[in-house]
Amino acid sequence: MKHAFLSVTGLVMAASLTAQNANVVNAFNYMKDGQFAKAVEYIEPATQDAKTGLSEKTWRYRGDIYRSIALGTDEALKAQFPDAVDKAAESYMKANELDAKGAYKRENAQALAGLQGASLNAGNDAFSKKDYQRAIACYRRSESIAKSFGHADTNAIFNRALAYESAGDGANAVSSYREAIAAGYNKPEVYRYIASLQRKGEDLNGAITTIREGLAKFPGNKDLMLDEMQYLLAADRSAEAEASVSAALEKEPGNAVLWSVLGGLHDKKASDAKDDAARSAAYTKAEEAYLKAIEIDPKLFDAYFNVGVVYNNRAAAEYEKCNAIKSDTEYTKCKKVADDIYLKAVPYFEKAHELNDKDTQTIQQLIKLYGKTNDQAKYQVMKEKLAKLQ
Repeated sequence: MKHAFLSVTGLVMAASLTAQNANVVNAFNYMKDGQFAKAVEYIEPATQDAKTGLSEKTWRYRGDIYRSIALGTDEALKAQFPDAVDKAAESYMKANELDAKGAYKRENAQALAGLQGASLNAGNDAFSKKDYQRAIACYRRSESIAKSFGHADTNAIFNRALAYESAGDGANAVSSYREAIAAGYNKPEVYRYIASLQRKGEDLNGAITTIREGLAKFPGNKDLMLDEMQYLLAADRSAEAEASVSAALEKEPGNAVLWSVLGGLHDKKASDAKDDAARSAAYTKAEEAYLKAIEIDPKLFDAYFNVGVVYNNRAAAEYEKCNAIKSDTEYTKCKKVADDIYLKAVPYFEKAHELNDKDTQTIQQLIKLYGKTNDQAKYQVMKEKLAKLQ
């Protein structure tokens, strides 16, 4: 009786193995016929069996089935199996583990590469629809698939950082940007994005440090240099900012924007000056820098506007002196000097307005100047323009 029992048990086990082998064959045949939902019905039990579940072929077929669903055009089928990409990827990875001889590693790697591309594209599609959490999940899946065959998907990591930033998650965005750098994403903008987030988080010193990391890798990069200057100014580190812009101008003397930034630095020095001589010298340097910017780029709005501001500020300092004079004769002389300085701003604000006739600050300055010169016609034109813009 004992031998008979073992014999029956053996028959049951053989029948079970035969059934599971049949499942693998049936799954393959349904896949070949394009009946992928039926193929899934047969392949899943085979993966759970003690024998066929350890077969490289079982998992490779499972990968092929789910990959066909994921990369196919049948949207209803995709909706039925929303995790097809994940299941396909895990199947090929499992097949690789079981493929002791490496007979199908090349084919599996090619299949995984296709799934990686599909995941990246799915992430981009979700990102464009502002579904940032789905985008992040797709990008992570692309990274995971790439890692399975020894690659780093730097684009997916960088895009994940963009998705976190767009979703308002600054902390994860910064850490993801850092991951992108560590993985070999060597582009200057990644440092700019990190620094921008740090500045939003009121970590100006951290932002400056990050920009300088970028400049160490990309020396002479204009955008990074301009960011460094802006952050240094915002952090009230003007001396460092001036040194930075001077170094940049040595490399790029024909950069109008850099000259304009230098003018702004001298303008700030003038406003911070403790005595007339220092203030006057700083205003002169600011004017020279702005005029140099205009010489290089005659269409640089900021430079024209800021020259006008320099004359405004110089005139304001002179008017303040005049207010302390008690002699009418001396006051009149002083006021004439201040007026002459103030009116030098007219052609620069007019040019700025010509370049950007929607800028309300420029129009407001021209209204004051035309009022000063009693040019009623131009005064009225500017008043009407301002009313339309407000």
